[in-house]
Amino acid sequence: MVHDLFGLTGASPIGFLAALGMLRVLSSDRGLDVRLWWRNGHAVIEGLDPSEAVEEIMANMADRGTAPEFNWSDSPRKVDPEAYREVCGQMMDDPRGLAFMAGWASDAVVRKQGISVTRMDMTSGQQKLLRDLRQLAKTIETEHISSALMGGPYGHQPSFGLDPVAVRFHAHEHKAPTKSPPPGKPGLVWLAFESIPLHPVVPISPYRAQTTGWRINPEPAYVWPIWDAMLTLEEIRLLRCLPIDRLKERPGVSEI
Repeated sequence: MVHDLFGLTGASPIGFLAALGMLRVLSSDRGLDVRLWWRNGHAVIEGLDPSEAVEEIMANMADRGTAPEFNWSDSPRKVDPEAYREVCGQMMDDPRGLAFMAGWASDAVVRKQGISVTRMDMTSGQQKLLRDLRQLAKTIETEHISSALMGGPYGHQPSFGLDPVAVRFHAHEHKAPTKSPPPGKPGLVWLAFESIPLHPVVPISPYRAQTTGWRINPEPAYVWPIWDAMLTLEEIRLLRCLPIDRLKERPGVSEI
């Protein structure tokens, strides 16, 4: 039986990313046989109902913020390649940790400021992605995950640039954004970053690395496919690894 997840909209990058993060947690971390597809603009899951999915994700949240993949640094930016390699070496028996490390950065292309970092890190100002995600993990409750999957009101949570709805337009707000909390959905943000292993940073030349799912020209942008068939996590992983210009050629892909 299939179940609609009305909170995971395919029209928004954060909705798509959260759907992938949900599937990764359920399939890889929890070992469940689940599949994902899209209809009428939102995600559909096969294999368990939404309430069971929420329970499994919340069970997975136990000590999630203390996992090595969130604690090797406060930010993936400005990390020395040797330090990055040492951390990866310590995770040799931790496939999930290594998959996240490949998503946070790559030491195959080194810049003046250190390793090449994921484009998913759009933090600014005093934000530090890994530190802030650790803090977010401590606050996630059942209602946050339920709202992410089935829909619900926005709360006070930075979306780290992933949610277009939460972009602050300074001139259109009645007071300075620095004096009001940012809008966001904690569960949606958390699940979006659970999809990091599906978006590794890969070298495309000796001098340039690219985050999977992102285009470079004409300007950097995250690009994602919508498909009309039930896919497993591994099938989606393969789909995500395709070059952006190849996505429209794939059978079953209905939108880009």
